Amino acid sequence: MRGDNALILLGKAPAPGKVKTRMCPPLSPRGAADFYACLLADVAAEAAALRGIRRYLFYAPPGGKAYFLAAPYSRFLLREQAVGDLGERMTHAAEDAFAGGARRVILIGADCPALSAARIRSAFGELAYAADAVFGPAGDGGFYLAGLNGPAPSLFRGIEWSTPTVLASVLSRCRKAGMTYALLPVESDMDTGVDLAGLRRWARAHPRPPCLRTRRWINANPHRAYL
Repeated sequence: MRGDNALILLGKAPAPGKVKTRMCPPLSPRGAADFYACLLADVAAEAAALRGIRRYLFYAPPGGKAYFLAAPYSRFLLREQAVGDLGERMTHAAEDAFAGGARRVILIGADCPALSAARIRSAFGELAYAADAVFGPAGDGGFYLAGLNGPAPSLFRGIEWSTPTVLASVLSRCRKAGMTYALLPVESDMDTGVDLAGLRRWARAHPRPPCLRTRRWINANPHRAYL
């Protein structure tokens, strides 16, 4: 099982001005970096709770490896992200995992606080029993999770990222390639300052996943711009 299922987390070392820049304003570059650090650590903790899988963390920038040597990242195999846009980096990471013997690969980022270990297990189940691909749709038209049961080098390359048509474009490519796919429940990504208001409402209504660091950040930053 460990060799069959591989989970890839794409993450960046949280340096001010390099992460969550579309959240500035209302956040400062330092505030955005702190917020991203909480999101990233929480999703890594959820992934670390999974059993029977191989975990990869593809990090950026090239000098950022040291940040990921401690918990909750210590249970991940560290790899440097490839050069290129998100599609190139996702493709390279998935191909690396498949070359290592994985039969099913799931890729996630740190944008979705609602992403739980149970949701990731469900995605692996879709790949094992029904679908060639699985996606977790995001409310903005993108996706918070993508999974494959084999290499698909043309699926993510050349996509116009950060647009409302991202998922629709990828699903169209799946259909043209004859790939079956499954969709998980829709969740919200944290990409802009506007998303912070929804995050506070979500946190009040949903006790799980625990997202301990993100919830502490929310409570410590009652900023009027996103109340």
